[in-house]
Amino acid sequence: MNSNSRAESDRLKKRNWFIEILQRPEIGPFGVMLLLILALGFFSIPENANTWNLFEGEGLNALGIRNNLRIIAQLGIIALGAGLLIIAGEFDLSIGSMIGFAGMCMAITLKWGFHIVIPYISFTNGISVEKFVIASFNNVTPLAAVFITLCFTLFFGWLMGLIVVKTGLASFIVSLSFLFFLRGLTEVCYRAFNKAPDQTAGSTQVSDLPDFKNIVNLPEYGEIGRVAAKRLDPEILLRYYEKLSPDQIAAFSQKLSMAFERVAAKKTEILMNKNISNIEREINNAKEAGNTDLVTTLQSRLLDAQNMAPVVPKDVTNLDIVKAWIDTLPSERPAADFFGGNVLEGMFEWLYQIGWNVNNYGNKFAPGLYNAVFLWILIAIVAWIVLSKTQAGNWIYSTGGNLNAAKANGVPTGKVKISLFMFSAFCATMFAATQVFETNTADAAKGVLKELEAIAAAVIGGVVLTGGFGTVLGIMFGSIIFGIASVAFFYIPYVDGSFYRIFLGAVLLIAALTNENIRKRITGGI
Repeated sequence: MNSNSRAESDRLKKRNWFIEILQRPEIGPFGVMLLLILALGFFSIPENANTWNLFEGEGLNALGIRNNLRIIAQLGIIALGAGLLIIAGEFDLSIGSMIGFAGMCMAITLKWGFHIVIPYISFTNGISVEKFVIASFNNVTPLAAVFITLCFTLFFGWLMGLIVVKTGLASFIVSLSFLFFLRGLTEVCYRAFNKAPDQTAGSTQVSDLPDFKNIVNLPEYGEIGRVAAKRLDPEILLRYYEKLSPDQIAAFSQKLSMAFERVAAKKTEILMNKNISNIEREINNAKEAGNTDLVTTLQSRLLDAQNMAPVVPKDVTNLDIVKAWIDTLPSERPAADFFGGNVLEGMFEWLYQIGWNVNNYGNKFAPGLYNAVFLWILIAIVAWIVLSKTQAGNWIYSTGGNLNAAKANGVPTGKVKISLFMFSAFCATMFAATQVFETNTADAAKGVLKELEAIAAAVIGGVVLTGGFGTVLGIMFGSIIFGIASVAFFYIPYVDGSFYRIFLGAVLLIAALTNENIRKRITGGI
């Protein structure tokens, strides 16, 4: 027997941890992700900046991290729904339309309420269609709007899964039909509800929703928007100043003083640089003209500009303190704040204090991360626990790996698929909620092509299109790659920003081939 041949006992030997990591399907996406992050940081550094600090560039400064993570998180939410469904061997092409439909449901419910009616034909004054109202809710809270929307979206997710399981039709066709159905239903509902009496057709956009996340309860005044509260009559605001404790006044005063000093310092820097650059340009023109007297005069002015007196910081007033206090009041609509607000505000305030989270005018660059990031991580943790630590996870893998074998072993494959279609609809609803409560708008065009982006992110993250293989961590890496690539290429000089589509297309194809190769290696070429 050949001494180099492998024995059955070899598979029981412990392998080197480093080799095991390199053989993980997530290692490829992780490497691409790191390269893209480095590229984003490097190419977003301004040309005139004398630094190699990647966090000084527009892509990785405080505002860049906030905005980029928002794109990644929203894509990551729907990629988790699409990815787990692909692992189970099915596709959902209705995700984008489900996003638009969910946003429409929330917007219409929040603006016009929720009414359950039964239409019937009346013959009282000729033939007409009347309606019988069973229940009517005019003032719907954000939490109730999300719950009502979930009732609709989860029903459609359940219906898609049921049709796929009961008929044996390909999920590609079933979900494609729902893509058109939901998009059309969304536009019909918008035009039916969102129109003035003198209009023949309504608008497919709702853009005047209240900013629910910033509604606060002002003591002795009631609920009011945060911005509107700070615009109240000064006499009203000063009454609240008198009710603040000395410790509160001291804390707000110190915080505002630091902010005003930073703004004054930035103004001084801007004015100084502007004056110096103007005088230097005039000196060069005078030298070219041979006017030595003017050069001498301008050099004297240049010295004065370099030693100019700093801008005096604004004094902290009692009104400033009251307005700062209003900014700390909690939202009276916690559900809206959960979906559309910010997280890690304390950390970003600390970053502002140490001088990093500061824009060119001395103000705070970013208030925090969008709550979509927290929601994405929360859904990912739950999905990871289900997929890796529960029997349901084994059912998902076996359903996508070998459907007939799974059925023979008692796996409820039908329930697994229906549940995952509903999970995909849930993720689309969460995506829509983050958009509606963040921007206070909804549009029928929301979610267009998001189903393809979600599937692409899952495949880039190591999910095999034939089912049975993939991880939550890989899907998250794929979402980060897709999100960063859509931004990074716009910073690369002399490269068309749309080149990122070419890059993603190549990465998607390479990832699909690599994932299939990994699958065959694991299954022995089956």
